[in-house]
Amino acid sequence: MADCKHWEGDTVNGYWLCAKCFAKLPDQPRKYYPGGSPDGDTPQRQEVILAPIAKAQETTLGQFIEAMALRLIARTRGSFQKPDAMDYAVEILRTFGEPFGSDDLDWTSAGAWELVDEDIQHWDADDAASN
Repeated sequence: MADCKHWEGDTVNGYWLCAKCFAKLPDQPRKYYPGGSPDGDTPQRQEVILAPIAKAQETTLGQFIEAMALRLIARTRGSFQKPDAMDYAVEILRTFGEPFGSDDLDWTSAGAWELVDEDIQHWDADDAASN
């Protein structure tokens, strides 16, 4: 797991995935601060703020990764198990180098399918070159 200081992301495959660098973190980031007003007799409570879920075009990062994973499973006729397909989808996103929600990519389910289809085209090229 990586050491990431970015704030937004989503839970994917049981880990927190950063929306900026796609680092895998064990837990959703949180910030702590003193809360309430101490009156002398009551101990001051600590408040926590959880990192927000990243959204783009009404799609969360987790939903986008899942759409990519389901497309991978369909296009490979079930060769991927869903957890592996989700991890591979994250790797596809890393290769593009664009943070989730950037203006350069389509963050809808159609965009998720397009990214997978483009990646799979490279598989065919690699297979043809090796024959």
